[in-house]
Amino acid sequence: MPSSDFERFRASMDIGYVEWHDGVPYDLDALARLSGTERDEAERLILMRVPAEWRDVDALDVLGTRQALEQLTAALQATRLETRMRATEHLHARGLIDDDELERIILTSLESATILNGQTMVLRCAAAHPTDAVRRKLLELALGGNDDIRVHAAALSHFLGGRSASPFDMAFRPFYLRFASGSAHERRDAYLRLCGDIGHTP
Repeated sequence: MPSSDFERFRASMDIGYVEWHDGVPYDLDALARLSGTERDEAERLILMRVPAEWRDVDALDVLGTRQALEQLTAALQATRLETRMRATEHLHARGLIDDDELERIILTSLESATILNGQTMVLRCAAAHPTDAVRRKLLELALGGNDDIRVHAAALSHFLGGRSASPFDMAFRPFYLRFASGSAHERRDAYLRLCGDIGHTP
């Protein structure tokens, strides 16, 4: 008879609308407690899920076997940006990709991130690894990025520059929303103010 932990983990893989909408992960605590044949079976269930998504990537990292790490590395080529970024974070934490490769992935991912494709995870990773190149890219996108990312790139730049209390400080929301304006002139004015606030020469 399966253990309660195995049943909990298997049940958590059943992703409905609420789990999808709220970003509920698999039960990784239950997965970590599995051993023997149950752990092997859990790994088999995860490896069967192709293409993987970010929840699978998290589970692969918990398992940490040779096959799991091979699949984790393969997830760097996933179609979904959020999956690639999650794999990047785990592989970097394990020392399997270096800081230069991490920076390259963040810079490339920022270029294509949208609300529906990994933007939240990419910005979180950028905030955790704010190299000079990442900071420059965020400023560049605050002015010239796609409609989804300009506001958030500006907010994160403001935070990294020490001018706000969080990566999207609601106290500055009216300012950040100027980067979503349909007027290029207004966006440029907001960008110049941002550069002045954080001491950057445009």
